[in-house]
Amino acid sequence: MSVTLQLHGLEELKTALRNLPADLAEEAGRIVVAHATEAEHQIHAAYPTGPTGHLKRGVRLTVEPSSRVGVSATVKSSAPHAFIFERGTARRSTRKGANRGQMPTAPANERMIPIVIRARRRMVAALIQMVQKAGLVVTSS
Repeated sequence: MSVTLQLHGLEELKTALRNLPADLAEEAGRIVVAHATEAEHQIHAAYPTGPTGHLKRGVRLTVEPSSRVGVSATVKSSAPHAFIFERGTARRSTRKGANRGQMPTAPANERMIPIVIRARRRMVAALIQMVQKAGLVVTSS
């Protein structure tokens, strides 16, 4: 007998993972935390130290239970200037006209968003592989 799981997007994967048996949900939780931890380490390594080190020190990983055995992991930067570092700014000046310059966009290898996107792709692939190993057939369209 074959079991089929057809997913049309990330929301369908999330719903299917919420309905997994406890042992698979625990394994899925370990996969989520492992990939989030890897992303945190990669971001920390990629961010420049700068004069204060606030950017590196601001990277945080939060892991919280989200269901009976599942987890939710969030990687974020609490540095107040993280958004400016990631996106850059146009030329800035004060109300009195003093030039504050322009913040260029950070190089792609130092930005958080591309690192997180790659980590999420690897995580989803690992979760799909996990449910396939459990005997489910996963198809995408």
